Amino acid sequence: MRILVINPNTTQAMTDDIGRMARAAAGPDTEIDCVQPEAGPRSIEGSADEVLAGYHTLDLVAGTRGRYDAYVIACFGDPALAACREVSQVPVIGIAEAAFHMASLVAFKWSVVTVLPRVKPLLEELVLRNGMEMRCASIRCTPLTVLEIEEDIERTKRMMVEEARTAIKDDGAEAILLGCAGLGPIDKWMQRQLDVPVLDGVACAVKLAEGLHQYGVTTSKVAAYKDPEPKELVACPGSMAPIYDRAATPV
Repeated sequence: MRILVINPNTTQAMTDDIGRMARAAAGPDTEIDCVQPEAGPRSIEGSADEVLAGYHTLDLVAGTRGRYDAYVIACFGDPALAACREVSQVPVIGIAEAAFHMASLVAFKWSVVTVLPRVKPLLEELVLRNGMEMRCASIRCTPLTVLEIEEDIERTKRMMVEEARTAIKDDGAEAILLGCAGLGPIDKWMQRQLDVPVLDGVACAVKLAEGLHQYGVTTSKVAAYKDPEPKELVACPGSMAPIYDRAATPV
């Protein structure tokens, strides 16, 4: 199968890391392409960033219809996830939603450890939207920005483990979710330090995408994720026009 992994920000080094994590998780018969939009924010750390990144992520999904068997949105805020499902005929997996569900299979309570505190309200809303409030023990933040993760990897690892240990000791977490796609490379190292499951959302999403494809199921088009209603678009990306055209044939 073919999976398109989309890093919704525009930082090439992070896209490269995400691609490596996705390929490491994928089975031998899975082909991974990993891309980023040509325009948008270098990192995603707030609602405005998410809207900008989501617009260009949607354009990538719409513009590649028929070429892939699944998509992975590789940002822990799952930007434009529902919109991408509307314009896709194959599964679209967000890495946060994937991590929530996979962690819930191996732990009753889990915590997200992530970057700077301003993302906490966004992740709290995401937990509620996914109906996971009973399973989420806490969301713990570090002072790190997204782009600082790789600047000093030892500092990043130290901060992440410190917050994770607090989540386990004080919040009752039984597993840790890495709350940024850029944190994926430290998942197994952290798991060895903590002796609890540590989940990278990119790896979770790739495995779930493979499972859905092998099981022969895809996104329901009955209600929430049905194709957009036909209407005229004004000054929108060309990728969207066939989707909104009444005469368009689904791919």
